Amino acid sequence: MNFAYVLKLVETFPSIPLAIAIIILLFYVIYLHTKISRFTRGENGASLETLIKRCVESVAEIEKRNELISEHALSLDGRVSQSIRNAQTIRYKAFEANGSNQSFSIALLNEKGNGVVLSTLHARDRISTFAKPIEKYLSTHDLTEEEQSVIEESKKAHKR
Repeated sequence: MNFAYVLKLVETFPSIPLAIAIIILLFYVIYLHTKISRFTRGENGASLETLIKRCVESVAEIEKRNELISEHALSLDGRVSQSIRNAQTIRYKAFEANGSNQSFSIALLNEKGNGVVLSTLHARDRISTFAKPIEKYLSTHDLTEEEQSVIEESKKAHKR
C-alpha cells in the first residue's frame, strides 16, 4: 500500500483510526482487568485488602515481640554484669613441711571486679580459711601473691 492511499482513506473516513484506537484500548482494559482480578483474588479467594491488613497486623505483633526481647536482653545484660564470671583458682604449696599443693586461692568476681577472694592454707596440723572482699579488682586487706594472681587472671578473663 502506498502512503498517499492511506492518507486519502483517513481523509475520507476519519472515524477509522479512532475506531482502531478504541478497539486497542478496549483490549488493553480487558487485559488489565484480568491481571488485577488475579492479583486481588489471592490464596483461597482472599482479597488483597485482607492480605495487606494481615501483613500490617503481623508486623505490629513482630514489633511488640522485638520490643519485649530488647527489654529482656537489657535486663539480662544488667544481671550478667553483676554475676560471678570466670572464677579463677590457683593451687599452691603454702608451707615447705606440707607434702602437696593443698592450699588454694579462688577469685569469685563479677565483670566489674567486685566480689571476694577465698583462700585456704593447709598446714600439717591445721587448715585456715580467709575471705577478702574485692571492689574494682582491689582490696582494702593485704593480698598474698597467689590472691593477686587469681584476681589478675579473673581481670584478664573478663576483658576477653
